[in-house]
Amino acid sequence: MPAYLPPETVVAALANQVGIIAGNAEKAVSRGVVRAGEALNGLMAEARAGQPVRMGAVEAGLGPILTAVQEGGLARWLDTVWTHDDATYQHCLLVAGLAAQFALHLGFRHEDQFRFVRAALIHDVGKARIPLEILNKPGRLDPDELAVMRTHAAIGHEVLRAGGECDPVTLSAVRHHHEMLDGSGYPDGLVGDQIGDMVRLLTICDIYAALTERRPYKSPMPMADAMAILAAMDGKLEMRLVESFGDAMAAAV
Repeated sequence: MPAYLPPETVVAALANQVGIIAGNAEKAVSRGVVRAGEALNGLMAEARAGQPVRMGAVEAGLGPILTAVQEGGLARWLDTVWTHDDATYQHCLLVAGLAAQFALHLGFRHEDQFRFVRAALIHDVGKARIPLEILNKPGRLDPDELAVMRTHAAIGHEVLRAGGECDPVTLSAVRHHHEMLDGSGYPDGLVGDQIGDMVRLLTICDIYAALTERRPYKSPMPMADAMAILAAMDGKLEMRLVESFGDAMAAAV
């Protein structure tokens, strides 16, 4: 028969265990953000300098992202990433975390989890070659600036293609993450079945991140409002996937 333990002893032991678990979760998230940030920084620096981009560091950062979201939770990941000063890095890390949560929720196979998170982390690599005055403009872009900004998807595709280390599915996701089912997207105006499954998933994560991220000139949009905007994009996004994404976000709260 186990020895009697006073209630306060049991409570203290449980509180200590919870503290250890919480501490481990926070460490997993911090480690994941650091590793992903390092991978992204190296990739962007190579792209900016016109050097061949190497995927080795990116590959090393994927596991820590998935571990961070799985063990630490998406909310901790988002809170940590929101403290990042650079808007492009913050956005890519947000999209990567959202993709990890989405992939885990959908029960993707291990290799598919990595493939999706890889595309999410590097989807905006083309922004490394967009002028900073456009990239960091604190407000709405004018038509000429918007035209320049919209070249980032094709630029990113070419940067990765030239590096020779990126698979065709990831290349397509980087090039086409702004395509819409009704043909209103860019850069190629793809329609319906021309848009692959990973692109459809990534586009949802990308839009949600853009709506909910923090900027000096705007407050983050609440989850419910962001989901309402996605739901109103019927014909542009696949609604079945939007609903699944909403379930994944609700499960992470």
